[in-house]
Amino acid sequence: MTTATTTEPGTGFTAHAVEADGFTVRYHESGEGVPLVVLHGAGGPAFSFALDLLAERFRVILVEMPGFGEQPNDRHQSLAELAGAVDAITTALGLDSYHLLGTSFGGAVATFVALEHPQRLLSLVLEAPATFREGETRPSPDMPPQEMLRRFRRHPERAPAWQPPDPAVMARAWPLVGRLLGPLPHRDEDLVARLADCKVRTLVVYGDCDGVIPPENGRTFKGAMPNCNYVLIHQAAHDAQADRPEAFADLVGDFLARGWAFLLPEESTLVNP
Repeated sequence: MTTATTTEPGTGFTAHAVEADGFTVRYHESGEGVPLVVLHGAGGPAFSFALDLLAERFRVILVEMPGFGEQPNDRHQSLAELAGAVDAITTALGLDSYHLLGTSFGGAVATFVALEHPQRLLSLVLEAPATFREGETRPSPDMPPQEMLRRFRRHPERAPAWQPPDPAVMARAWPLVGRLLGPLPHRDEDLVARLADCKVRTLVVYGDCDGVIPPENGRTFKGAMPNCNYVLIHQAAHDAQADRPEAFADLVGDFLARGWAFLLPEESTLVNP
C-alpha cells in the first residue's frame, strides 16, 4: 500500500493556465504518464494526499472549472454545457485521451462528460458524485462549521486540517452550483436511461459515512451502467480523499492501471475496512 509522506498536500503540483471556451482556466499539474484529469467539488479545487499518491503513477491535472476562478460564469445553464467546457479545456491541453475523476459537484459534471464526450475517456471515476442526490443534505453558507465538518470528514484529526469553503468562492460559485444541480431530492429517470447506453468503464466510490450525499445513490449508477463498479470506503465521509487517502489512491490507482482486468466481487462493496 502506498503511504502519504509529506506534511502538506499539493507541494509537487505546479500552477498553469490555458485559454478555453472563452475562459482563462487555471490548473495544477504533477506527475508523468497517462493523464488523469480531476474535477473538483463545490468548494473549488483542493489538494489531497490521495492526489499526491496518484501523481506518483499518473500525470494528474487538477482543473479549476469556469466560474470558480476570478471570472464569473453566467453562461453555462446546464451540466451538459459545463461538460462541454471541460471537453474544450482538455482539447486545449492537447490531451488525445485521458482518465477523468470527478468529486461531488465535479462528479456530476464528469457524468455528463462521459455521456456527451465519451470518445477520449479511458475511464471514469466518480467520488461521491452529485449526479443523483436522493436524501442529500446540501451544505449551506450559514451551516455551523462543526456540522459541516461532521458531514465532510470522519477523521478531522488527520492532516490536512479541514477548512470550511472560502466565503468568496462560495459567493461566486455556489449560484452556479445551485443552478446546474437543481432542486432536491433529485433522481432524473431520463438520465438513468441515458446511463444505460454509456459504455465508459466507470468506478463509483463513496465513503460509507458520507454526511452530504448518501452512499446508496451509488446503486443507481451500478444498476444502470453496463461497465460500472460501485465501492464503499470504510470509515470515510464525503471527503474520502482526506479521510482515507491511501485507501482512495490504492483503489483508484488499481482501477486506472488494470483497465478491463479490474474486477470486484458482486457480494462486497467494501475496501480497506
